[in-house]
Amino acid sequence: MTHKIRIAILSFLLIGVFTISSFAQEETSFGAFIASPVGKFKSTDLDGGGFAKQGWGVVLDSKNNIKGLPEAFTVYFHGTYQWNEMDTETLAKEFTAGLGNRTEISDSKYSPILTTIGPAYEFSLTEKIKFGVNGTAGIIFNNTKAFSIKVYDSNNTVIVNELINFDNKVAFAYSFGAELKFVLIPDLIGLSLYTDYTSANQSTDITSQNIQENDSFQKLQYFNIGAKLVFKKK
Repeated sequence: MTHKIRIAILSFLLIGVFTISSFAQEETSFGAFIASPVGKFKSTDLDGGGFAKQGWGVVLDSKNNIKGLPEAFTVYFHGTYQWNEMDTETLAKEFTAGLGNRTEISDSKYSPILTTIGPAYEFSLTEKIKFGVNGTAGIIFNNTKAFSIKVYDSNNTVIVNELINFDNKVAFAYSFGAELKFVLIPDLIGLSLYTDYTSANQSTDITSQNIQENDSFQKLQYFNIGAKLVFKKK
């Protein structure tokens, strides 16, 4: 685990502890989701495409009451960790077509860590069903696994052999979400079906043995759908 990943995870935990301890906690929830890249993050275009595949993730959230405001309004802490494989097979085909030489690229993946905070509001549909919306902003760190690129000539001799390293920077991120929450045990446990969209522009330094440092930007966009267990404070 790199130093930057440790810092990102520590930030995630510290913000969560600060949020939970600074307000009157209403509920805490955790669960899992399907992480679906969209836009540039999913694109298989060499010009800015992320080649990200659908993946999975885990989520930890909390809602906290604000004194003087209606209970329907809360401060919403939202934290996720996910993993999305990179479609290096398609990436290799694109390089092969562009270079005119067979190209092989090893496996790689993205592992975004997200921590955001913002307002949330809930509507009661029935006694046991609520619908909520939220909007948050915060930070994201998208750790990208290094991969190797090998290019072969017509005699099947390796003419290029590079290990590509990614030095991702912490970036500003924003997220919008909605959830449908069902009461399982009144005032104690519920089940939430939720979805959210997250976007960020991340700066990354790309380096290898023979290539000078290249500073590039990547558009991170993904749409998540998942389920959480919700624990109410008595």
